[in-house]
Amino acid sequence: MYFYVVTKAALLEENKVLEEKNILLEENYLLLKEQGSLLEEQNRLLKQELAQIKQLIFGSKRERFVPVQDPMQSSLFGEDETQGDLVEITETKVVKKKKISRKGITRNRFPENMERRTTTINPPDVDLQSLSQIGKDVTELLAYRPASLFVKEIIRPRLVDKNDEDKGVLQAPIPARIVPKGMVDESLIAEIISEKIQFHTPVHRFSKKLKQAGIKFISENNLHNWFHKGAAALAPLYDLLIKDILAQGYIQGDETRMIVLAKNKIGAAHRGQMWAFMAPTIKAVAFNYEPTRSAKSGEVVLSKFSGILQVDGYAAYETIAKRKDIELTYCMAHSRRKFYDAKDIAPKLANFFLEKIQQLYELEQHCRDQEMTFQQRLDIRQEKAIPILKELQQWLTLKSADRTILPKSLIKKAIDYALKRWKGLSVYAHDGQLEIDNNLVENTIRPIALGRKNYMFAGSHDAAQNLAILYSIVGTCLKNKVNVYVYLHWVLKKVAANKITDEAVDWLPHRIDPEILEQDEER
Repeated sequence: MYFYVVTKAALLEENKVLEEKNILLEENYLLLKEQGSLLEEQNRLLKQELAQIKQLIFGSKRERFVPVQDPMQSSLFGEDETQGDLVEITETKVVKKKKISRKGITRNRFPENMERRTTTINPPDVDLQSLSQIGKDVTELLAYRPASLFVKEIIRPRLVDKNDEDKGVLQAPIPARIVPKGMVDESLIAEIISEKIQFHTPVHRFSKKLKQAGIKFISENNLHNWFHKGAAALAPLYDLLIKDILAQGYIQGDETRMIVLAKNKIGAAHRGQMWAFMAPTIKAVAFNYEPTRSAKSGEVVLSKFSGILQVDGYAAYETIAKRKDIELTYCMAHSRRKFYDAKDIAPKLANFFLEKIQQLYELEQHCRDQEMTFQQRLDIRQEKAIPILKELQQWLTLKSADRTILPKSLIKKAIDYALKRWKGLSVYAHDGQLEIDNNLVENTIRPIALGRKNYMFAGSHDAAQNLAILYSIVGTCLKNKVNVYVYLHWVLKKVAANKITDEAVDWLPHRIDPEILEQDEER
């Protein structure tokens, strides 16, 4: 009997141990299953990231997503406010130049075999028949015409009255110039600006062109100085341009990086930002350089604006738009791009959204082809675009709540991004003047990216702002199909001889009478 009791107790104890082991095994099984699910999810996410990288490298360039090249920003729509980090710049040399005495320096002369166009300026309101010439002052300026250089001679005879010598020597004043004591005409300054801003030609390459033409005494520093003198002369006109853009009730905004040499650290550079603002209704664009990409930097220009601001998803604009006088709208192209990135991983979901958006873009293309007015565009959007937008909103709401979609997947991020901003994405359908996306202003900042690849950086913060001035003028010319060189030549002569007032707003590229430029080009 005792043996039976002992055996039964031992069996009960052993059974209890087995039950505990079984429980542990079940717990381990559940843990391993959970870890397996996590690994499976991670594997899917890694496959998505790999597919996205392959798309970036090997995919169609037309749909390629190019983020703002800021290493402190985790994504295109990050919320970090960078403060201009320092990045290393190679091939930097510091050379101390000795001051050269001005004694014994003779004025440079242009080659005698160069073509010369002579202009003689006599004193106004005088009888030349009664005057005798006793000498003359000859001013030689290096002028420019497309594909050729020539020397522009300005001859100002010194005259005396044969009948009344007490009048003294009479001579016409020298015409006003952008560089009063420089050997450069506004035509050459216009060409330097056009080459660098429109065609992305660094100044040192332009210097080589002059040397090949036999002009060897004009240094790169001279050319840089003339370039920035031109920008400084156009600064008051640039202010009028910004004022005109902000006066519109609807503008688009974007930004791109601008590297600037740091004065406090040799071989390093500051990562600043070039902010772009465009008024689609008047086809005018203005840039403004700021050292950082913070909301405070964007506010420098936008503090004077009230109305509709169309932007991408960058958080700084949302901070600025907390003001009651700014209504924020978003860019459909940015939302579409996120679904495009996810189409290889979740083709069914992504393609549904992309097909619907394509219908909206086909409608916009039809409006452009038919050259519709704002009212006509509004009417057709109300009829055909709004039903599509409502269908997409319902679809996004449904899919956002779908738990079968991985929360960290590209398609989930695309859905949440679009749904969060859907009101701002669809508001264009209720206003004929609004655009469906931000592509107009994005296209205006592409020349800056091309320029960076050639001249790499700006020499200082002031130089970066001069670039902003010139990119604004040239960009507005291009938007209005105005010949950049012809306009710059005309406007530089204009600002050299005239004070810029508020009436000079009619000199801006989007407001200038084309006949004025045609007449000036013929002279």
